[in-house]
Amino acid sequence: MPFQITVHSQDRILEVVYPPQVTTADLADYLADVKKAINGLAGEWSALVDQSQLRVMPSDVVTAMASLNAFAQLHGMKRSARVVTDAPSGLQAWRMTKRAMLSIPTRTFETRGEALQWLRDPDAD
Repeated sequence: MPFQITVHSQDRILEVVYPPQVTTADLADYLADVKKAINGLAGEWSALVDQSQLRVMPSDVVTAMASLNAFAQLHGMKRSARVVTDAPSGLQAWRMTKRAMLSIPTRTFETRGEALQWLRDPDAD
């Protein structure tokens, strides 16, 4: 199953669900599709990235995602929430965020609901 991309227009949230494994073809399609979605979001927006199905992110994918996150920040991404299920996945997400040199607030969560709540109301925590 490839990446799933959903734009929640009312909340100005771009949601991405990663597949359990990332193929080269999936990655190429995803990068093109998500950049199109980002360019369609004029102004500030937030990202919700569900990586709960992905156990290992190959190094080429980490590099591509870091570059994509830098692009996203330059194009209005103001917050980024990641959903992970275990410590190694959380470390992987942190590593990618560091490589992208993001200066926006980023957090990892165990559930989609917690992540959405933080994106919708960042001052609640």
